[in-house]
Amino acid sequence: MKRIIILPIVILLLSFTGCEYESYEDYNTPPYDGDFTWTQVTEDADWSNRWDHAALSYNDKLWVMGGYNPGGFSGDSYLSDVWSSSDGIEWEQHTETAPWHGRRGHSAIVFNDGSGPAMFIIGGFEVEETTGHRQYTNDVWKSTDGETWTQVKPRTYHNTIDSLNDWFPRYNHACVVADHNGTEYIYLIGGFTQLEDHNARYASVYFNDVWRSTDAVNWEKLDNNDFGIRADHAATVDPSTGQIFIQGGIHGVIFEGENNGSQPIEDWHFLWSSYDGITWTQEKDYTDFDQGYLWRAGHGMFIYNEVLYAMPRRSN
Repeated sequence: MKRIIILPIVILLLSFTGCEYESYEDYNTPPYDGDFTWTQVTEDADWSNRWDHAALSYNDKLWVMGGYNPGGFSGDSYLSDVWSSSDGIEWEQHTETAPWHGRRGHSAIVFNDGSGPAMFIIGGFEVEETTGHRQYTNDVWKSTDGETWTQVKPRTYHNTIDSLNDWFPRYNHACVVADHNGTEYIYLIGGFTQLEDHNARYASVYFNDVWRSTDAVNWEKLDNNDFGIRADHAATVDPSTGQIFIQGGIHGVIFEGENNGSQPIEDWHFLWSSYDGITWTQEKDYTDFDQGYLWRAGHGMFIYNEVLYAMPRRSN
């Protein structure tokens, strides 16, 4: 298996007993001394502050799409804009109001559905700011230029989360592209939703399902083993082998009844991998670092020079 490097998490806490910030040093987080040298290329990019957005690399450019900005002084807090940059410094806005509405927690990938590579936005939590209507969604949108978007799969809602025909609306899922046995698939893994017309206690659902598609329109549910319910987890693929990796995230107790709730399996937050999306294996090569670093969510993973890296974000 590839060497794994987990970059430390730095947590900033605001004390509720006063108006003072706790020092980083109070948490004994070691300084970063890893393989990378980081350089800030811009302090204030043209696009507004946001989180829960999507980003990808396409046509030799970085792309940023959508997200959530609850602290904005004007305009929508749920964003539907699309930006690109060839250097991370100068940014071009392709649209301020994409037809997929303001959304957060969506996945964005580059995929060839047979007509050439394109950008795809998959699922998320969308808000129509003019009406206030909001919902978890499982629609899919496609674009080759960031300005013109085509809906290739509309939103559907089933009365059961166990449908074999379509994945349930959700956000903070993970999507990756992997070549298995000569066929390129989109894999959709996990996520979170809230059921409509349910008591709040029983509405929340965290998923541990896996779906795949060759065209982003028709989806196949896989009979995968349990790697633990989760959302806001990291996922990546080794392009040389097609091995899929997932790690971390968040979860909640799932209430099936008044005194009946389910938790994830033990060690769900560890690194898991699969060569087909069906059989998942828990990797345990963690003897050389503090396993507490595994408790993280909203982070990213990538493979660089045959090494798997997990980036920092927030502790869960």
